Amino acid sequence: MKRSKEDLLNPFFKEIYPDWQKEIPELKTAFEEERFIKGEQLINEWGDLYLIVDGIFGKREKTCPVRYAIAGESLMIPNQRHSYQFTALSDCRTYRTSLRQLEEINAHNPKVFYLYANLKEKQQVYLDYRHKLLSIHNEDKYDFVFDKYPDILSHITQKELARFMGISIELLRRILREREY
Repeated sequence: MKRSKEDLLNPFFKEIYPDWQKEIPELKTAFEEERFIKGEQLINEWGDLYLIVDGIFGKREKTCPVRYAIAGESLMIPNQRHSYQFTALSDCRTYRTSLRQLEEINAHNPKVFYLYANLKEKQQVYLDYRHKLLSIHNEDKYDFVFDKYPDILSHITQKELARFMGISIELLRRILREREY
């Protein structure tokens, strides 16, 4: 059964603003569906906001993996010069809008600011995940990563996962052998 645009957007907004469909109806029209095939990069325009409905994206700074974004999460493209690349690691379905569009809605419906501020706060939690990962003991990193991304190795190489975790490929292989992955 095909789900409506409102049904697909609702999980992103209902927690923050339960009555968003009634009180900010123009929000629905601000988001356009975009699909990506595995290996395709996001357009990467400053201030864009992607809501990931299906799939997984990788975020790299130059060649180093710094984040994975899965269905149910958002990706905010920084609103300034950056060296990030965002790549679909599987076929993906997203809804995209721009900061400019949200600002235009906010000009006549200031409830959008509250919603955007909360999405930005969630974005920071996603970004803090890797800082936390790098700060925990190497032996605890496996559970930390695989609790959040149980099938990550079907999308990336062991070498990339080791770089993301901040450990050597040899240590990752030993951990995987011990866990019989």
